[in-house]
Amino acid sequence: MERYTKQTPEGGYTAEGLSTEELLAALGKYEDLYESVEAELELVRLNLEELSKAGKARSATYTMLTGSRFMLEEMQKRLNEPAEDIAGRLNALKRQLGPEDDGFRDVE
Repeated sequence: MERYTKQTPEGGYTAEGLSTEELLAALGKYEDLYESVEAELELVRLNLEELSKAGKARSATYTMLTGSRFMLEEMQKRLNEPAEDIAGRLNALKRQLGPEDDGFRDVE
């Protein structure tokens, strides 16, 4: 992925050399992603409710949709996090993937 922004030391962001149109297109794409996660999560919840009412809470479809619900809820949670929390997680991940990486992964 090509980043449009760079984080400043103060915690804000800068987007030098990009036009307003490019920035608005990127923002629109992000907002579309956010809305699609919300809509898909609502649809999954409705399907789970219908399956439960039909007595199919132990079906493979219900199990698959439950996994989808967990994934979408986690995505929504991350999209709603404050920017500094997201930046902190990204920096920690980059450190783990850095050139001094010894191949061992620390799991937190």
